[in-house]
Amino acid sequence: MRDSMSDLERAAAGAGPAFLPPFASSRLGSMGIELELMVLDRLTYDLLPAAPDILRLLDQQEKAWVATPEITTSMLEVATSVLGGYREAALQVEEIRTSVQRAAFAVGAAISGGGAHPFQKWNEQRIYPKERYRASAKKYGYLAKLFTVFGMHVHIGMASADEAVRVCAWLTQRAPLFIALSANSPCWQGEDSGFCSARSNVVGAFPMSGIMPAELRSWRDFARHFDRLARHGIVNSIKDFYWDVRPKPEYGTIELRVLDTPLHPAYAAALACYARELCIEVAQQPGRWPGEQARELYSWNRFNAAKDGVLGQWIDPCSGVHQQIQHVVRSDLERLAARSDDPGFPDACGLIEAMLGDGGQARWLTSHMATGAGMNDLARVASELFEHPLIPRAAAARPAGSEAP
Repeated sequence: MRDSMSDLERAAAGAGPAFLPPFASSRLGSMGIELELMVLDRLTYDLLPAAPDILRLLDQQEKAWVATPEITTSMLEVATSVLGGYREAALQVEEIRTSVQRAAFAVGAAISGGGAHPFQKWNEQRIYPKERYRASAKKYGYLAKLFTVFGMHVHIGMASADEAVRVCAWLTQRAPLFIALSANSPCWQGEDSGFCSARSNVVGAFPMSGIMPAELRSWRDFARHFDRLARHGIVNSIKDFYWDVRPKPEYGTIELRVLDTPLHPAYAAALACYARELCIEVAQQPGRWPGEQARELYSWNRFNAAKDGVLGQWIDPCSGVHQQIQHVVRSDLERLAARSDDPGFPDACGLIEAMLGDGGQARWLTSHMATGAGMNDLARVASELFEHPLIPRAAAARPAGSEAP
């Protein structure tokens, strides 16, 4: 390991003592987006271990965003700079899409969104030659390769550590809505999974998956929780928490981690802004915490969102009322749009409304399967959607002859 590595990097790589950095406060509502992308063979549309070659080309480019390796060589991660609202986010993710697509083409590859490749085999994947990923492979065994799934993470800036813990608890309760909206991984290892988001089931195999314990009500509580686990050797850094929503102290953010990578980056910008508005709304209601039944309802809400997508049911953790997810989302967007100070938020709402159409992204893909398309065709359709600037109503994702509602 290089001496220049930080304590946090050493801890994350398992090369140093457990380390939890202090919480670096951020401007409330500042935002960042991370996308894990598939690298595909342009002929077979199977995963292709060409991420190192693509990253070498991207490293030569001056840019405000960053591109980094992920745990296997057929995936790469891109992360935006700190963003202030929808229009800024939309511009940067389009720049990212264009740049990554160009670099991939130069090395004979294609790029795709989506939460899980429809027919890849986990045992054929290669661990990226980086110390942290080698350590993960040693620690988690075959789960490291099984984790060749592709997610979107949203960071939302928090003004204080205690508020980060409180807003984290609230955003967790609405995380199933984001699972449903982003769900686009209906196939797993060459089979129709019966789920809209097969990816969502993979993370649960890791020992520190799930959600933040309800008894954590302050940053001091969280730090004590971290220290207890660290003493047992269970965690070494914040990266060992695979929670659906977690604090990210070195950035001064909370991180929403449940989403399948959208089929087009423009959808990512819209979904991130939805999360941002929810966090701002809760932050402006100090002292409020989710009710006692929130945790016991969460697993059921999460399952329904992953299984049925936007057509699934959600039980309100405060009122106990059963509602269809698409109705909850529309109600949220109407309420948030009335109070938002982001001039681009109505455009984000329009894109999310498009994502609700035809039953969501997963059903856009399975509609191709209903016409006889195979797994290679499914991967091709997803990749082709990524290749171009977004056109209205995501028409390219629907089979020929289908009508928008």
